[in-house]
Amino acid sequence: MEEIKVSVIVPIYGVERYIERCARSLFGQTMLNGIEFIFINDGTKDRSIELLTSIIGEYPQVRTRVKIVNHLRNRGLAAARQTGLEAARGNYILHLDSDDYFEPDMIEEMYQAAITHNSDVVVADFFISDQKGEDYCECYLSDIKENLLKSIIAPWSSGYKSVYAYVWNKLTKRSIYKEHNINSIEGINIGEDLIVTVQILYHATVITKINRAFVHYNKQNLTSYTHDKSVSCTCQRLRAIEVVADFLSPQAPLYDEVLEERRFRKYLVGIVNCDRADLHELLSMSPRLEYEKHKHLVSPHWRLPYKYALQGKIGLFVFLRNLIFPIRKIYRLYMLGKSKISVKQ
Repeated sequence: MEEIKVSVIVPIYGVERYIERCARSLFGQTMLNGIEFIFINDGTKDRSIELLTSIIGEYPQVRTRVKIVNHLRNRGLAAARQTGLEAARGNYILHLDSDDYFEPDMIEEMYQAAITHNSDVVVADFFISDQKGEDYCECYLSDIKENLLKSIIAPWSSGYKSVYAYVWNKLTKRSIYKEHNINSIEGINIGEDLIVTVQILYHATVITKINRAFVHYNKQNLTSYTHDKSVSCTCQRLRAIEVVADFLSPQAPLYDEVLEERRFRKYLVGIVNCDRADLHELLSMSPRLEYEKHKHLVSPHWRLPYKYALQGKIGLFVFLRNLIFPIRKIYRLYMLGKSKISVKQ
């Protein structure tokens, strides 16, 4: 029986617009021997699986390497990733979101680095794709474990010198997951990567960094969890922080500050984006945060509105928010136009 070197886990839900690009980036990899591709159909209602099946038919060399696991109902990203992990047989695990895609030599380069250095985890840079184009995001690997974990929890505090919480730019030994019982928590579908990544890197002994970008992270999919600013998703973000806090509790004094910063930022993101009808619910479910202590984390034009929100002055907050949004949009369009003129010159 062939040794499975790498298991690539891909959750699928509502991605018929992107699944072809994703699948072709996997099936066209320069390394296919010893690779298995596990797609989790998380109860998708569109044509994603139909399209995937058709694409698989075009790659006879990968048919025996592909497994599609079906959820009877939509259970969310965390459950889908966990199902994939339980089905995986590879020595290493690699995740990919189905609206993103890999460079053709990603698996080969990541795996060779892992074998060369006997790595528990291999980290790479990545691309961020949005309406404006594509940017290269460089990751930084600290030699000090405490600083590494802090930079993941609160990357802004490290000047964004971080390997980030994303699971898809990290090749990880499956034994790390198994030996330390690292699992995605069903119901926490945004922030679930923070929970997993902190635990993986905490337990990893050898972490290797490749100075290349391989993953194209698609921020244009407006249906993804990343763009969901509902109260439910804000609660999931906050729950994820508490799971991490519990995990790090034996060393709590080292991480209390960055965890509190993350609570503050995620809570305020929820406040600024949720509907007015949900504000009362959101403001009542979280303990009051220390605004004066953390206001340096807030853009100057948001400081007064946030302060009103945390004081329960919802009317004043909504009034100012409704002023800021259109002004901010106009400013961004102006700056975008200015940058285009600059490029032409």
